Amino acid sequence: MTITVFGASGKVGRLVVAEALRRGMTVRAFVHSSNPFGERPKLTVIKGDVYGGDDIAKALAGVDAAVSCLGSWGTPKRNVLSTAMQAVIPAMQAQKISRIVTLTGSGALAPDKRAGLTHAIFMHLLAPFPAGKVFADGEEHMRLLAASNLDWTTIRSPVMNRQSGAGYTLTGTSLNHLRAVTRQSVANCLLDQLGDTAWLRRAPIITRLRKADTL
Repeated sequence: MTITVFGASGKVGRLVVAEALRRGMTVRAFVHSSNPFGERPKLTVIKGDVYGGDDIAKALAGVDAAVSCLGSWGTPKRNVLSTAMQAVIPAMQAQKISRIVTLTGSGALAPDKRAGLTHAIFMHLLAPFPAGKVFADGEEHMRLLAASNLDWTTIRSPVMNRQSGAGYTLTGTSLNHLRAVTRQSVANCLLDQLGDTAWLRRAPIITRLRKADTL
Protein backbone atom coordinates (compact mmCIF):
# COMPACT_ATOMS: atom_id res chain seq x y z
CA MET A 1 0.00 0.00 0.00
CA THR A 2 1.15 3.50 -0.83
CA ILE A 3 -0.02 6.31 1.45
CA THR A 4 0.39 10.04 1.78
CA VAL A 5 0.92 11.31 5.32
CA PHE A 6 0.00 14.96 5.84
CA GLY A 7 1.62 16.64 8.82
CA ALA A 8 4.42 14.08 8.61
CA SER A 9 6.99 16.21 10.41
CA GLY A 10 4.88 16.59 13.57
CA LYS A 11 5.23 14.52 16.70
CA VAL A 12 2.53 12.04 15.69
CA GLY A 13 3.29 12.29 11.98
CA ARG A 14 6.87 11.11 12.44
CA LEU A 15 5.65 8.05 14.33
CA VAL A 16 3.08 7.31 11.63
CA VAL A 17 5.76 7.47 8.95
CA ALA A 18 8.13 5.22 10.91
CA GLU A 19 5.40 2.69 11.71
CA ALA A 20 4.10 2.65 8.14
CA LEU A 21 7.58 1.92 6.83
CA ARG A 22 7.99 -0.79 9.45
CA ARG A 23 4.77 -2.36 8.13
CA GLY A 24 6.17 -2.37 4.61
CA MET A 25 4.11 0.50 3.22
CA THR A 26 5.40 3.01 0.68
CA VAL A 27 5.11 6.49 2.18
CA ARG A 28 4.91 10.00 0.81
CA ALA A 29 5.64 12.28 3.74
CA PHE A 30 4.12 15.74 3.23
CA VAL A 31 6.01 18.35 5.25
CA HIS A 32 5.69 22.13 5.38
CA SER A 33 9.34 23.11 5.72
CA SER A 34 11.70 20.97 7.81
CA ASN A 35 12.57 17.45 6.74
CA PRO A 36 13.21 15.29 9.82
CA PHE A 37 13.70 12.12 7.77
CA GLY A 38 16.88 10.73 6.31
CA GLU A 39 17.13 8.68 3.15
CA ARG A 40 15.06 5.53 3.59
CA PRO A 41 13.71 2.93 1.18
CA LYS A 42 10.04 3.40 0.25
CA LEU A 43 10.01 6.96 1.61
CA THR A 44 9.55 10.12 -0.44
CA VAL A 45 9.51 13.49 1.32
CA ILE A 46 7.39 16.17 -0.34
CA LYS A 47 7.61 19.78 0.80
CA GLY A 48 4.44 21.77 0.34
CA ASP A 49 1.74 23.96 1.81
CA VAL A 50 -1.67 22.63 2.87
CA TYR A 51 -3.06 26.01 1.82
CA GLY A 52 -1.98 25.23 -1.75
CA GLY A 53 -4.13 22.80 -3.73
CA ASP A 54 -1.43 22.08 -6.32
CA ASP A 55 0.98 20.79 -3.66
CA ILE A 56 -1.68 18.53 -2.21
CA ALA A 57 -2.76 17.14 -5.57
CA LYS A 58 0.85 16.26 -6.43
CA ALA A 59 1.37 14.56 -3.07
CA LEU A 60 -1.71 12.38 -3.62
CA ALA A 61 -0.93 11.31 -7.16
CA GLY A 62 -0.92 7.52 -7.44
CA VAL A 63 -1.45 6.66 -3.76
CA ASP A 64 -3.99 4.26 -2.25
CA ALA A 65 -4.97 6.22 0.85
CA ALA A 66 -4.20 9.28 2.95
CA VAL A 67 -3.51 9.85 6.64
CA SER A 68 -3.74 13.33 8.15
CA CYS A 69 -1.79 14.15 11.29
CA LEU A 70 -2.31 17.86 10.80
CA GLY A 71 -3.11 20.07 13.75
CA SER A 72 -3.91 23.73 14.33
CA TRP A 73 -2.24 24.18 17.71
CA GLY A 74 0.48 26.80 17.48
CA THR A 75 -0.58 28.08 14.05
CA PRO A 76 -1.60 31.72 13.50
CA LYS A 77 -5.10 31.18 12.08
CA ARG A 78 -5.82 27.80 13.72
CA ASN A 79 -7.73 26.60 10.67
CA VAL A 80 -5.23 24.13 9.25
CA LEU A 81 -7.49 21.07 9.34
CA SER A 82 -10.54 22.58 7.67
CA THR A 83 -8.46 24.50 5.12
CA ALA A 84 -6.48 21.40 4.21
CA MET A 85 -9.65 19.34 3.74
CA GLN A 86 -10.98 21.91 1.28
CA ALA A 87 -8.05 20.96 -0.95
CA VAL A 88 -7.55 17.31 0.04
CA ILE A 89 -11.14 16.17 -0.54
CA PRO A 90 -11.50 17.38 -4.15
CA ALA A 91 -7.96 16.21 -4.96
CA MET A 92 -8.78 12.72 -3.70
CA GLN A 93 -12.09 12.69 -5.56
CA ALA A 94 -10.41 13.75 -8.79
CA GLN A 95 -7.87 10.95 -8.46
CA LYS A 96 -10.44 8.39 -7.30
CA ILE A 97 -8.79 7.84 -3.91
CA SER A 98 -11.45 7.01 -1.35
CA ARG A 99 -9.80 6.17 1.97
CA ILE A 100 -8.64 8.85 4.39
CA VAL A 101 -7.99 8.69 8.14
CA THR A 102 -7.61 11.95 10.06
CA LEU A 103 -6.77 13.07 13.58
CA THR A 104 -8.34 15.74 15.77
CA GLY A 105 -8.95 16.47 19.45
CA SER A 106 -11.50 14.66 21.59
CA GLY A 107 -13.12 18.00 22.43
CA ALA A 108 -14.42 18.28 18.86
CA LEU A 109 -17.98 17.03 18.48
CA ALA A 110 -18.48 14.25 15.94
CA PRO A 111 -20.65 15.25 12.94
CA ASP A 112 -23.28 12.61 13.73
CA LYS A 113 -23.77 13.93 17.26
CA ARG A 114 -26.11 16.75 18.22
CA ALA A 115 -24.58 19.53 20.27
CA GLY A 116 -26.15 19.54 23.72
CA LEU A 117 -26.36 22.53 26.01
CA THR A 118 -23.13 21.63 27.81
CA HIS A 119 -21.13 21.44 24.59
CA ALA A 120 -22.70 24.64 23.26
CA ILE A 121 -21.76 26.53 26.44
CA PHE A 122 -18.30 24.94 26.38
CA MET A 123 -17.66 26.08 22.79
CA HIS A 124 -19.11 29.54 23.45
CA LEU A 125 -16.83 30.11 26.42
CA LEU A 126 -13.78 28.86 24.52
CA ALA A 127 -14.57 30.69 21.27
CA PRO A 128 -12.30 33.72 21.93
CA PHE A 129 -9.39 31.50 22.96
CA PRO A 130 -7.00 29.31 20.92
CA ALA A 131 -8.51 26.06 22.22
CA GLY A 132 -11.98 27.06 21.06
CA LYS A 133 -10.73 27.87 17.57
CA VAL A 134 -8.85 24.56 17.40
CA PHE A 135 -11.93 22.55 18.42
CA ALA A 136 -14.08 24.48 15.93
CA ASP A 137 -11.52 23.74 13.22
CA GLY A 138 -11.65 20.04 14.08
CA GLU A 139 -15.44 20.01 13.89
CA GLU A 140 -15.47 21.85 10.56
CA HIS A 141 -13.01 19.42 8.99
CA MET A 142 -15.26 16.52 10.04
CA ARG A 143 -18.30 18.26 8.57
CA LEU A 144 -16.47 18.60 5.27
CA LEU A 145 -15.55 14.91 5.30
CA ALA A 146 -19.10 13.88 6.22
CA ALA A 147 -20.47 15.90 3.30
CA SER A 148 -18.10 14.17 0.87
CA ASN A 149 -18.29 10.71 -0.68
CA LEU A 150 -14.95 9.65 0.78
CA ASP A 151 -14.47 6.64 3.04
CA TRP A 152 -13.26 8.62 6.01
CA THR A 153 -12.55 7.93 9.66
CA THR A 154 -11.52 10.59 12.16
CA ILE A 155 -9.76 9.56 15.34
CA ARG A 156 -10.50 11.98 18.17
CA SER A 157 -7.70 11.97 20.70
CA PRO A 158 -7.36 13.37 24.22
CA VAL A 159 -4.02 14.67 25.48
CA MET A 160 -1.10 12.62 24.17
CA ASN A 161 2.17 11.82 25.92
CA ARG A 162 5.52 10.17 25.21
CA GLN A 163 5.06 7.26 27.57
CA SER A 164 5.69 3.73 26.31
CA GLY A 165 2.90 1.44 25.23
CA ALA A 166 0.86 1.15 22.06
CA GLY A 167 -2.35 -0.43 23.31
CA TYR A 168 -5.60 1.42 22.75
CA THR A 169 -9.33 1.05 22.43
CA LEU A 170 -11.90 3.06 20.48
CA THR A 171 -15.30 4.21 21.69
CA GLY A 172 -18.15 6.03 20.02
CA THR A 173 -19.06 7.84 23.24
CA SER A 174 -17.35 10.56 25.23
CA LEU A 175 -16.65 8.23 28.13
CA ASN A 176 -13.06 8.38 29.38
CA HIS A 177 -12.18 10.92 26.68
CA LEU A 178 -9.88 12.71 29.10
CA ARG A 179 -7.71 9.66 29.68
CA ALA A 180 -4.34 10.48 28.08
CA VAL A 181 -2.96 8.18 25.40
CA THR A 182 0.53 7.64 24.07
CA ARG A 183 1.46 9.13 20.72
CA GLN A 184 2.52 5.68 19.54
CA SER A 185 -0.98 4.37 20.30
CA VAL A 186 -2.46 7.12 18.16
CA ALA A 187 0.00 6.48 15.33
CA ASN A 188 -0.77 2.77 15.34
CA CYS A 189 -4.49 3.45 15.43
CA LEU A 190 -4.40 5.78 12.43
CA LEU A 191 -2.66 3.13 10.35
CA ASP A 192 -4.83 0.28 11.64
CA GLN A 193 -7.93 2.08 10.36
CA LEU A 194 -6.69 1.91 6.78
CA GLY A 195 -7.59 -1.77 6.69
CA ASP A 196 -10.57 -1.66 9.05
CA THR A 197 -14.10 -0.60 8.13
CA ALA A 198 -15.63 -0.86 11.62
CA TRP A 199 -15.46 2.92 12.07
CA LEU A 200 -16.11 3.95 8.49
CA ARG A 201 -17.55 7.48 8.22
CA ARG A 202 -17.43 7.83 12.00
CA ALA A 203 -15.27 9.67 14.53
CA PRO A 204 -14.43 7.46 17.52
CA ILE A 205 -12.46 8.58 20.54
CA ILE A 206 -9.22 6.76 21.27
CA THR A 207 -8.40 5.91 24.86
CA ARG A 208 -5.51 4.05 26.42
CA LEU A 209 -5.85 0.39 27.16
CA ARG A 210 -5.92 -0.28 30.88
CA LYS A 211 -4.60 -3.48 32.41
CA ALA A 212 -8.16 -4.35 33.40
CA ASP A 213 -9.21 -4.16 29.74
CA THR A 214 -6.85 -6.99 28.84
CA LEU A 215 -8.07 -9.40 31.52
